[in-house]
Amino acid sequence: MIKKLCVLFSCVVLSASLFAQSSPAGEGPGPSLWVGVGFSTFNPDYGCPSDALFSCFTRQLVGVVPYADYNHLFNRIGVEGEMRWLNWRGPGSGIKESNYMGGLRVRLITYKKRVSLNAKVLAGDAHFSSANVVGRGNYFAFAPGMTLDYRITRRVAVRADYEYQMWPNFNGGTGGSGGLSPNGLTFGVSYRLLH
Repeated sequence: MIKKLCVLFSCVVLSASLFAQSSPAGEGPGPSLWVGVGFSTFNPDYGCPSDALFSCFTRQLVGVVPYADYNHLFNRIGVEGEMRWLNWRGPGSGIKESNYMGGLRVRLITYKKRVSLNAKVLAGDAHFSSANVVGRGNYFAFAPGMTLDYRITRRVAVRADYEYQMWPNFNGGTGGSGGLSPNGLTFGVSYRLLH
């Protein structure tokens, strides 16, 4: 399953690059492809008093997230893909969450061509595993979020990202459909491959 998702992620990034062209100087920014890697800290919303960002701080899951953004697909609209592996720390040290998502990204504000605030809505596969078998499995997930990107140079940017995931079919072994809402922050650095 993971191999299929990695191939799918690669295909999305590569196919997006087929549309990358420089736009004439008088028409503003053209399409750009950025790839990056970040460090995430998430409230797993499993074994925590609530799904509030830091309500379960001593049990936060931490991990890595590679991501890619293809911007200016249609004016302010672009696409984003990410893979997140939250494999460290957690309630009872036995919980792991990972996800493979893609979706739309909309540039809301740009300040002096260096700072941009973006909204995103992603959907895809999420995986939950624990030391015991309760709740283990793959689930559909969707995630609204916000990113703040700051360009350090023409080709390098840093990012702060907040994402609120919703796993509506997660049952946690209760037999019902209680859902799960992991959410957290990612801090990363990205490099522009195409302009």
